[in-house]
Amino acid sequence: MTQLTVIDESGSHSLGRLGFGELGVNAEDFAHSTGWTLKPEGLCKGEVCVPVRDAAAMSNGESIDVAEFARITGRNMVSDSSRNVVALGEPASRRATAMATLDAPNFTLLDINGNLVSLSDFANRKKLILAWSSW
Repeated sequence: MTQLTVIDESGSHSLGRLGFGELGVNAEDFAHSTGWTLKPEGLCKGEVCVPVRDAAAMSNGESIDVAEFARITGRNMVSDSSRNVVALGEPASRRATAMATLDAPNFTLLDINGNLVSLSDFANRKKLILAWSSW
């Protein structure tokens, strides 16, 4: 059986790939790895449920389509079919909250002298963050 690696906020999960939908994986493995289960009331994780209008597009009972999961939960998704890898972003609601507050997440990087510097090192001070990428 082919494996599909799904990367989300909880880590990297190797799931059994099944021939359902765009990116079908074993529903039990998906539930165990991510905590999300398809129930009659919708797609649920703990006490939180997201309505699913077309359960047949999401699952055939044995499989869950990861692409459909991303669409329904409002997550960005990127996949590399040649390497059987899918990365899921944070839910849109979490991104929207962070953007509304304008609070940057804490991060740590090397400065030009090779010392570790965290954003939190500059708490209660004005900051200008410049980002650059060669790609």
